[in-house]
Amino acid sequence: MIRERQAIKSSNTLSKWISTGLLALSHRMLFEPSTLALFGEIDPLSIEYDFDLFDSKIHYLTALLPLWVYSIFFRRVLQVRSRLNNSWLKKRHPPRESDFVRDRAIFILDHPESFSDVQYGGNQTAMLWVSLGNSIPAVFWCLLYILRDAKAVESIRQEINQYLPAFSLDDDDGSAVVEQWTLDRLASCVNLDSAVNETLRLVATPMLMRKCKEKTDLSLKDGRILHLEPNDAIALFPAVVHGDPDIFPNPDKFIFDRFVQKSADSVPSFLPFGNGKNICPGRFFIRNEIKICVAIILQHLELKFVDMKTVPKQKPHRVGVGVAPPSEDITIMYRYKL
Repeated sequence: MIRERQAIKSSNTLSKWISTGLLALSHRMLFEPSTLALFGEIDPLSIEYDFDLFDSKIHYLTALLPLWVYSIFFRRVLQVRSRLNNSWLKKRHPPRESDFVRDRAIFILDHPESFSDVQYGGNQTAMLWVSLGNSIPAVFWCLLYILRDAKAVESIRQEINQYLPAFSLDDDDGSAVVEQWTLDRLASCVNLDSAVNETLRLVATPMLMRKCKEKTDLSLKDGRILHLEPNDAIALFPAVVHGDPDIFPNPDKFIFDRFVQKSADSVPSFLPFGNGKNICPGRFFIRNEIKICVAIILQHLELKFVDMKTVPKQKPHRVGVGVAPPSEDITIMYRYKL
């Protein structure tokens, strides 16, 4: 964003509207800074193409098909995964690597008897995907819903201006101001927080897998009784509950302040990150990452849709794997605020 604004400013076209895809903008806003924040001083752009292809085929890898199926029908995605895995071996501990990634990497590298280089690279690739594979489409959907609701835009921009200190993209000291965006300040933006949770309610589609430990009779809503035996596999789909009008009135409508009066974590039926011991450990990071990204965009950009009526559907083959991206990108116009 800083480099783009500087280039536009130098060409004296700062007031010019720029056409792009909303998903493309979300990707551009998150991929490089998030990768640098987690993995340190690497070259994110050198792995961006492979990440995009890997992400577009991730549903095949999570299907756990027989190995011979992958070797015959999915050679390209295996090659991409291999390139990503090998890229981490070139520089084991780059400068400014996050403590979380460093500690995790040190543990793996300190136990060569248990982890090979391939497994180390695979773990790094997995960390890259979980940090971006859901947050990029989540930012897309969040911006889509917010920007289509004038009241949401007004309320959220108002609290952003109130609680998150403004910084200049032209100022070299801008990073010092951004550091004032503490967790407490982000938490004060209750409408933004609620809008993010409401977006996740509408678009998060994780599939929770469990194994029955003992003989159980499960009463269903329609009166049927499901008889479960030990070791039976059970698939839970929280998105069904997220759309239950008895729990969430007007479930198909984006209500940006739905979660203002209650914490999302206190609603037992709200499970965008899973549940129990397998709940996503990075859920707090992802939530804050989405909020910061949306806040920066709303603070520094003017945006408008080319077609207000078009709302894309989620890619059906990605439903069940976190937050599914849209079936197609939608065109928006944006320009930097003066």
